[in-house]
Amino acid sequence: MAALLEVEGLIKSFGSVRAVNQASFTVQHNSITALIGPNGSGKTTLFNLITGYLPPDQGRVRFAGRDITGVDAGRLYRRGLSRTFQQARVFPQLTVQENLTVAAGYSWGQLFGRRMSKADRQRVGQLLEEFRMAHVADLFASELSYGQRKLLEFAAVLMSSPSLILLDEPTAGVNPVMIETMEHHIRDRYAAGITFLIVEHDMNFVMRLCDPVIVLDQGREIFAGTPSDVQSNPLVLDAYLGG
Repeated sequence: MAALLEVEGLIKSFGSVRAVNQASFTVQHNSITALIGPNGSGKTTLFNLITGYLPPDQGRVRFAGRDITGVDAGRLYRRGLSRTFQQARVFPQLTVQENLTVAAGYSWGQLFGRRMSKADRQRVGQLLEEFRMAHVADLFASELSYGQRKLLEFAAVLMSSPSLILLDEPTAGVNPVMIETMEHHIRDRYAAGITFLIVEHDMNFVMRLCDPVIVLDQGREIFAGTPSDVQSNPLVLDAYLGG
């Protein structure tokens, strides 16, 4: 079976700085793959190229066997490729429940007109229960803690029933209890057949959750392997420690 996501020779420059430099790797079906690397190694730029927020200068991206290079983020979301961001992107002026409703693809008019299908209403209710957010369903997103906003963003991407989710630093800035909660939800969704590609700086989180681990340095893959292989590889140690 072909890989779910195939990245081939991606290049992206900003002026004289080449942020992504011939990056190539694959993400297999039903895996939790980590993408790690030192600061400035091109991880978030690579996420933006994959998910249609930036066009590549060169290279191709294939998802589920189809070329998606340069396809806009909205179309990819509807095809089953979703993502989160380093800073949680939610609608602060909408309630928690309304954020999930919008994520289901409803317009503002439909949102406030309450014209939702029964299936989508059930889906919203199910996610509120699963993420233990039913008690804050009517709060504005602006009233949530930072960790709760990150959970809400995660729940919102699930409204599209994705097959691949890219998580950009899901544990950044949250407390240890919220990290455990996030890990629990990732494991549950993985068990249900969803594939993950995760950028993360918390190496304990990566080492207990992800396999394989892909290592970037200066915009390109320098190593990929199991967590134990990554921890002992001299190329990886050199990239992080600087020689």
